[in-house]
Amino acid sequence: MTRRSRLPALLALAALVAGCASAAPPPSISPTAEPSLDGLYRVDNSILQYAEAKRDLDLTPYTAFLLGPVEVSYKKDPGVRTPGSQESNFALTPRQMTTLKETFLEEIERALTRDDGYEIVTQPAANVLRIDAYLMDLVVRFDAEATVGRNQAYASSYGEVTMLLELRDSESGEILARVAERQDPTRSTYDVVSVQTTFVRGDVTRMFRHWAQTVRERLDAVRAADLSGGRESGDSTSGGAGAGS
Repeated sequence: MTRRSRLPALLALAALVAGCASAAPPPSISPTAEPSLDGLYRVDNSILQYAEAKRDLDLTPYTAFLLGPVEVSYKKDPGVRTPGSQESNFALTPRQMTTLKETFLEEIERALTRDDGYEIVTQPAANVLRIDAYLMDLVVRFDAEATVGRNQAYASSYGEVTMLLELRDSESGEILARVAERQDPTRSTYDVVSVQTTFVRGDVTRMFRHWAQTVRERLDAVRAADLSGGRESGDSTSGGAGAGS
């Protein structure tokens, strides 16, 4: 097997975050930006691949989160299989699907609550943001059934998925912001990887954890910034939940 010349997407993103964290300008919305159909504007200076928010977004009143269930959708019908093709898309087993959803939600909660951060609640309230979580356009490039028991599978990568979060006021349901990123969790530097349940789960968990931590950092940055002009608010009294990035 030959070494790949490119770094995995996850490592490249981590290097970008580490290299730009100290010099990155605060997130902002251009005065000339056009709104989306649901009234959100593209956020500039975001480490995330995609971020949009209300122009007058103010997250300082929110100190807690209500986490909804994770919704998953495949990019292509997993019933249509083309062996050996990058376009093949296999279905996860019911147990693997449950684990995928639970792991994504656990890592979001871990990131939000770390360092005495936000509180996780189960009921709407005036100070509560609701997070709707999605794993979209899921591509699975290996037969999940082949990883059960002593069976062995190989693939060029595990697959890829778009992680998307929508932030809404928990009482009104009004959408306030949306962030998304597409990644391949495969960390191997070889052209073909051995698909083993332990390795796949570990790499997917690391991908979710890193992205959730990045979202938390940008969330803190937005709390400390004036999105309409990118001016820092200077408020340092909001504690762990309002710390800057």
